Formats: sequence, C-alpha cells, structure tokens
Amino acid sequence: MPNSGLNRQSFNLVGTFSPIKRLTIDARMNYILEQAKNRPMVSDGAGNANYNVAFLPTSVSVKNLDPWKDANGNEIQYNKGNAYATNPWFAANEFVNDTKRDRLISSFNARYTFDNGLFVQGRAGRDAYNDTYKNVVPSGTAYYAPGKIVEQATKFADVNVDVLIGKPFKVDEDFSITPNIGASYRRTSVTQTTNSGSDFAVFGVYNILNAKNKSVAYVASEAETQSVYGTLELAYKDILYLTGSGRTDWFSTLATPGKNNDLDVIYPSISGSFVFSELWKPSFLSFGKVRAGYAVVGQATDPYQTLLTYSLRSEVLNGLPLGTISNVNIPNSALRASKASELEIGTEMRFLGDRLNLDFTWYKKISKDEITFVTTSTSTGYSGAVLNSGKIQNKGVELLLSGQVVKNKDFVWTSSLNGSYNDNKVISLADDVTSNLIATSRSGVGFLQNIPGKAASQVMAYDYKYDASGNIMLGANNAPQRGDLVAYGSAYNKWFAGWNNEFNYKGATLSFLIDGKWGGKVFSATDYYGYVFGLHQATLENREALGNTAATYYQLSADNVSNKFVQDASFIKFRQMTLGYNFPAKMFNNKIHGLNVSLVGRNLFILMKKTDNIDPESSYNATFPGLELGGVPPVRTFGVNLSVKL
Repeated sequence: MPNSGLNRQSFNLVGTFSPIKRLTIDARMNYILEQAKNRPMVSDGAGNANYNVAFLPTSVSVKNLDPWKDANGNEIQYNKGNAYATNPWFAANEFVNDTKRDRLISSFNARYTFDNGLFVQGRAGRDAYNDTYKNVVPSGTAYYAPGKIVEQATKFADVNVDVLIGKPFKVDEDFSITPNIGASYRRTSVTQTTNSGSDFAVFGVYNILNAKNKSVAYVASEAETQSVYGTLELAYKDILYLTGSGRTDWFSTLATPGKNNDLDVIYPSISGSFVFSELWKPSFLSFGKVRAGYAVVGQATDPYQTLLTYSLRSEVLNGLPLGTISNVNIPNSALRASKASELEIGTEMRFLGDRLNLDFTWYKKISKDEITFVTTSTSTGYSGAVLNSGKIQNKGVELLLSGQVVKNKDFVWTSSLNGSYNDNKVISLADDVTSNLIATSRSGVGFLQNIPGKAASQVMAYDYKYDASGNIMLGANNAPQRGDLVAYGSAYNKWFAGWNNEFNYKGATLSFLIDGKWGGKVFSATDYYGYVFGLHQATLENREALGNTAATYYQLSADNVSNKFVQDASFIKFRQMTLGYNFPAKMFNNKIHGLNVSLVGRNLFILMKKTDNIDPESSYNATFPGLELGGVPPVRTFGVNLSVKL
C-alpha cells in the first residue's frame, strides 16, 4: 500500500522489546512553557522511565523566570515549596542530554544462474552502530544540588546471512514446477557500559572523574537464530499457481544448558492464486485474480529467560565484587516458541485499461503459546514469571482502491484510498489469571491490562462509587469516592485509512496525504496533573465555593475517579504535502538522466481530533501506547529533497 503510511496492525499480548534499555537517568528536557518535567525518573510499573511533573502556574510569566541562576550558579526557584518544580530556563540551558550515533548499514547480494536453469543466490547484511550518551543533572539543581552524571556507551550489531538454491522444471508446455531450498543465519549482539557518578567535587565541572561517588554497570546480550526452509512452486499456464513451504528455526534464546529441550520449531505454509481473467475477461476488466493462503510462523523471546543469570556489581565485599541475580522475571527452562497461524483470502482486479485498481484482503490470525510475563507477588523476589500462556486473535480486512482520475497528454491525477479494520481479542491468559498488568501510568490511577474476552491493552481507570440506588457516593471534602477499576477500551485503534493524491502537470508534481485512525483510547496523565495543579479548565467549576479546600478536593477527585482522563484517540491529519519539479535530461545534454527538486511538509494540520489538551498520537512509550504523559505538541517539519540520476 504505497504512500499511505499504513500497515497491517496485529497485536500480541506483550509488545516487542528493544534489546537496548537505558539503565539509569534519562533527563530528556522539554521546556514547554506550561510545564517542566526534568525530574529524577521513577518506575511506571512496567520497567519504563518516568518523571515527576510540575506545571508552571498561569499566574507566573515565564519571562519573569530569567535569570534562572544566581551569582554562584545555583538554580533560582520559582516555587520554594517544591524543589522539583524546576525553573524551565535552568532546565533548558543547564541540563545536558547529548546522544551521538555512528551507524553503518551494509549489504551484499549475488546470484548466478547456470545454463540448465539452476540458480544459486546468496545475501548478507549487517547493521551496526555505536551510541554514546551523556546526561548531566547540573550543580546547583534545586532538587539535587551536588549534581549527577551518566555516560553510557552502547555497541549493537545485527548480522543476517541467507542462501537459496533452486531450479525450474518444465513438465510440458502448460505446466512447470520449481523447487527451492535455503538456509539462513541471524545473530544479534549488544553490549552496554554505563558509568554513573554523583556529587561533583568541583562545582560545574561535568566530567565523570569529578564525581565523588562512582559506579559502573555492564550488560551484554546475544541472540542467534538458525533456519532451513524449502518451497515448491507449481504453475499451470498463467492461470493457476500453487506454492507450499516448510521452515524450521532453532532459537538460541530458548536453549537451556544441560537440558535437551526441543529447540526446533517447524511450521508450514501453502498459498494459491487463480487468474480468472485468463478465462473470463469482459470489456471492463483488465485483470482479475483471487488468492488464498495459510501459514504458521514461530517467534522466540528476549535472551536469558530460560535460566538464572547473574551479573557483577560495582560494590565490593572483602575486596571482591558482589554478584546478583539479573532476572527480573522467574525463568522458565521449558519455554517454547509461540506460534501464530493465519488464513488470508483476497482478490486483485484492474478495470478500464488499468485506470482503476482494487486490492482486497480478509485475514484471521490466531497466536497461541504467547510468551507473557505474569505478575507475581513481590515476596518471590521477582516482578513476574515468564510463561507460555497467552492466546490472542486478530481478524480484519484491508482495502486499497487506486486509479487515475484524469489522464491526458500533459496532466495526470492519481488518487488512492487505503483502509483497514482489525478486530483484536485476547482469548486466554495463564491458568487462573483473570487479567495481566502491562503498564501503570505515573499518576498511579491509569493502567494497561490484558483481559480475556476483550481487545489487547485495555485502558483501565477508576469509576465513581455508587450506592444501591445508583447515586454517586461522596467522601472526605465532598469528593467522590473511588469505585471499580473499569476497562474503557483498547489502546490500539481498530480503523485505519489514508487518502493519497498525486498531480502531475508536465514536469511539475504536487501530492498530499491525509490519514486517520479511529477506535483507540488513551489515558492522559497531562490532564491528570492539570487537574491536580488546578490548571485544567474543569477545575474552574466551584473553585470559589470550595475556597481553601479546592486543591484537596480536586486532588481527591482526580485520584478517586480517573476515568475522566481516558480519551478517544481517534484523529484525522493532513499528514504530508510535496511540491516538486522534474527537470528534463536535455537541459543537461543528457549527461544527467534525471534531476528532481521538491519541497516537503509533514504534519501540517490536524483536521479532527477528540483529545482536548494532547496530541491523539501522544504516548509516553512507543512499546506501550495508551499511556500519555507530558507529550510535546505535534511538530510541523519542512524540507527540501534533491534527487539526481546519473
């Protein structure tokens, strides 16, 4: 589906985790005038970083907060009663948060075909980068005057190699068969060293050697997958095609030393297509095909989930470094790969001399033995247990309708409409588990949970407490009492659509893309804190009548009835516009075969949204959509593209 910005969405019980995770403070600064969120991070319950948040009162002008430090370099606070309400100028000018990446992506492809039709194909690729990261909580910061520093170095490498051998055989003039056999290898390695320091000996000297207290952390991770596979393709004329395949994977992340656990995962697939336009082709039909396929695939997990692993700490005892268990979750030596089976049926048709194209697909996917992290009692010493327990279903449709609305010698208008619908449902979790906590908002009153019978990643919040007659029950300060924790819908949208248009007039081109998503929910912690600090519009109600108890009332109201912060994340955006010109090759005496210059603008307008104070695409963590905190407003970007063909 070109230029739509949309892809099929199918959701698992647990998001895909990056192998790289910041181990210490990440003081990303955002000095939006209404808030400063440069605070020491605290856990959100899912291992993600978060911030203490303070909002700048509307009665305080940001212009009056400059200068932001005194003669000794210490922060000048605007709120003496809250050290974490950092002066936004101090945050913007004094904090250090620098990242540098050196990256090299390389690939190699080779294919040789012998005279008898036998071919051998080999491919290899490597993606590698080195990251360096430096974060400084500067000397004189109100909430930690001695200062802190973190320097982190990450080395990542991902290697992919595969080989394929095959040969077509022509049985007769109408029938052919092509067998293929191949193998692949993938290895991913990550190492990360983090040096942390606190309490600078010399004020304002931000060097790790200047820290009085120092510690070091080192993490290494490796994962390897080996695969063999084969396919058999059958073709009858240009009408019928049938392809079957089988694949076996060996995942290193499922291996347990000393155990003969079954590491290989075998899964088949079969697909076929019928080009009916070869037998029936009315005048309005240019091409017509129906297709169907069924496939099973396997997936492993992050490294080191099958047995206890240990790491060394920087602290020493009797001159020797201390060791500690690294596992966050109880390991499972019997862990096996999850499997997903998918049935897909579709059609592709072209009409009116290929002026109008239709591509439609229906699919149903069931994932079982999902590798999930089930919450356990803290008395176990772990935050959860890793199990093969989940089962989830995704089914839906995809549609792409495209065509040339106008086509003549000088002017062509091409338009495409892309849409999809995905119905997601959690079938089951572990035995006797009625819900599985995925993440918790920094506010402490918004959650993401998986619940059997509902779509994945339900946004949870507290409702009012009602008496037997259905009346809202009030408590201290006449604030509403806390009721049940209720599911208000999935964090994932069900509907997706994109409308793309391209206009070509002689050498000039103009295109624009409008896209949208509908059906998802988001818990806005920005609104929560606005409510708590009296900056939300809703807190104007009865403020005068409440008097000195207003702050307490709205704090209790926000904590007890948090469903008011659950919002509909549906939106329509004017996503992109491009204006360009293709210069003819004759202008360069054909020494240049093509030159294109174009202006590009992205995220230009929001045509519709149902969130009040936040961008509907805001999310604190991309792994866990549905929880928002202090999200920055969407940013318009403008650029110039230059493309030259020699």
